[in-house]
Amino acid sequence: MNKSSSGSGIKLTTVILAVLILAVSALLSNNSIAEDTEVTTEQSQ
Repeated sequence: MNKSSSGSGIKLTTVILAVLILAVSALLSNNSIAEDTEVTTEQSQ
């Protein structure tokens, strides 16, 4: 039982890390998209 509990704990930590990585990548992509839109609006003006 201990092995299964530790295994689930490792799975939880990996899932949390994966979610954090996805969140960080999403924030970075949003920032880059925001910068692109700002550049395009400046050029259009």
